[in-house]
Amino acid sequence: MSSLMVRVRASRAQVHQELREREEVEKELGLVKGWIQDTRGLLLSPTADLDSLLQELEVINRRQSIERITELQQTKYQDLQAGLPSELSMQLAEVALALGSAEDQVIQDVKEDFNTRLQDIEAKLKIIALKLEDKSTDLEEAKEETKALCEECESCCRSLVELGVAVQEFGEQNPLLCKQLGDAVAKLTEVQRHMTQQVQDRANRLKKAERQFEEYQGMKGFILVWTEKAEALVHGNINWNSALQLQEQIRAHQALLRECRGLHGDLEAMGDREECLGEVLQTEGWGQQVKHLSRRTEELQQNAKTRLQSLQDAAKDMLRLESEVKTLHAAVDQIQVTLASPDLNRLSLREQLTQRQRLLVEMEGFKQQVAAVQQCQSALRLPEEVVTSLPTCRTAQTLQQEASQLQHTTIQQCNILQVEGRLYITNTSLHIYFYSTKCEIQKKSLHVISV
Repeated sequence: MSSLMVRVRASRAQVHQELREREEVEKELGLVKGWIQDTRGLLLSPTADLDSLLQELEVINRRQSIERITELQQTKYQDLQAGLPSELSMQLAEVALALGSAEDQVIQDVKEDFNTRLQDIEAKLKIIALKLEDKSTDLEEAKEETKALCEECESCCRSLVELGVAVQEFGEQNPLLCKQLGDAVAKLTEVQRHMTQQVQDRANRLKKAERQFEEYQGMKGFILVWTEKAEALVHGNINWNSALQLQEQIRAHQALLRECRGLHGDLEAMGDREECLGEVLQTEGWGQQVKHLSRRTEELQQNAKTRLQSLQDAAKDMLRLESEVKTLHAAVDQIQVTLASPDLNRLSLREQLTQRQRLLVEMEGFKQQVAAVQQCQSALRLPEEVVTSLPTCRTAQTLQQEASQLQHTTIQQCNILQVEGRLYITNTSLHIYFYSTKCEIQKKSLHVISV
């Protein structure tokens, strides 16, 4: 009886122990079932992200704990030489199946999320590559675009680093899939590095292009200023009035031509700069601008040379004409001063006549001087419509008239003096005759008286 009581107590204790263990197993199974329910809800949530999924994936080791529970229960009942209770066996099987299904779904969603993120990064890198092929027409705009591309590359780099860390964490649960995803991340990382290098190279070229662009704009600005100045000079009216004014215009044309000596080199340099800038900027039409500037500067330079030659020829002719007119003017003034001198009028008639006759001989030189002036005037390499309105030509015409008038007046004065001289001689002769006759009569009278 005592032995029976001991066995009953032992059996009773064993039952209580089994119940407690069964309760713990059911409690553990309940927790796993609750986790499975939460996981399914998370998988169905449209806001689920990779971090949440990976966090849930870490809890999948619950499956391993369930497998250990199942193994322990089976071992225990085998030791008791009894089969695993069907109710417990069914619960363990249901939980294991649900865990496997949840794990597969989580892995699938994680894989899809990885692939989506990889595709997003790949799409961003393709957009960056396309933007690198585009070229802006404005340097500042190109610099801003390149800066934005650098930031996008850095953003892709950060995303790839984060993705690589997540893949490593995921690899602890699924090594095979981790290998595939890791290879994709590594390949995309290499593309990102290559793209970053291209963007950096473009940024460096833009930095170098900034100086070249400034040089290009500086040369272009200088040429445009020169062409504007040349346009105004070669299309402006020429002042033909005097050799001095012609010399001033000659110096202006010479200065313009000196300034254009380096234009050909600048235009060649602009072509070189354009070629370099074409690597990072859209320079379509720049070449045509350079060609147009080259043709225009060549035309203006040739026009300036032609006008300079005309001005030099005209200045040479004008200087010769002015010299001859000055000589004629001095000769006419000298004659006028001599004829108007009070000393001349105080001379005797004979001396006045002699002086004016000498002046007439000197006036014969007027003909040669007038002829020289007319020759210079006819040889002027100036537009015909300009010659007649030149002050020097009008002065020459006035001097010719004055010279002719002086000759005419002097001839008249000489004629008058000659007439007055003859009258004086006649009167003097008569006076002498009458005086001689008177003396003879007086002599004869004295003789008569004496007789």
